[in-house]
Amino acid sequence: MHCTSCGQIASEGQKFCVHCGSSLTSERRADVTAKPPRRGKRWITVFGLVAVLTAGLVYFGLTLTRNYHPVIADQPSTGFGTEPGNNRVDSRLITAAIEGTDIIVPVDAVVKSGIVRFYDPEGVQSVPVLAYITPRGKIVTAMSLSESCRSDDFYLEGHTIHCAHCPSYWHMESLEAYACCQKYYPDPVASTVERGLLRIPARTVREWRTRI
Repeated sequence: MHCTSCGQIASEGQKFCVHCGSSLTSERRADVTAKPPRRGKRWITVFGLVAVLTAGLVYFGLTLTRNYHPVIADQPSTGFGTEPGNNRVDSRLITAAIEGTDIIVPVDAVVKSGIVRFYDPEGVQSVPVLAYITPRGKIVTAMSLSESCRSDDFYLEGHTIHCAHCPSYWHMESLEAYACCQKYYPDPVASTVERGLLRIPARTVREWRTRI
């Protein structure tokens, strides 16, 4: 071995250089204990954080830009949205009326209940109709039937509408399926609002047939 200060040869086990007096022990210890920095784990952590952040931003972007179902896109708006909570909101059965060629219900009843359903007042169509307001303010009217299990009752929870009797549920604006039954969401029907009344053409309701 050599002294790192003066370069003279030193004997094995010698603690001090006999030529310059420098310590040889500390140098050897530094050589033995020095380890290269572990950079691998740091890069794995950084990569993981970037991946999580990217996934969150993508999900947030998709949520903001999610499209309405084509029929819902043309529906009237209340001018205000609803604040979706995490509590279940069950549908309330109300009574509809006939005025001219339309089935009518008060918009107020939909706003107060969150989601309502009602039958054809003249009994021509046996499947009820449901109505609710989306978080972005659209009024949705649809045939209240889960065609996979034949249930005619639904409830709201957060941004989703659920079948009350099977695991199927959908996004309430796009009707994107989260649990099976992609095609068999409550089938939207067009409606209008006039003087505080929600109006659905009776003919549209009565001519509707199940898709399966």
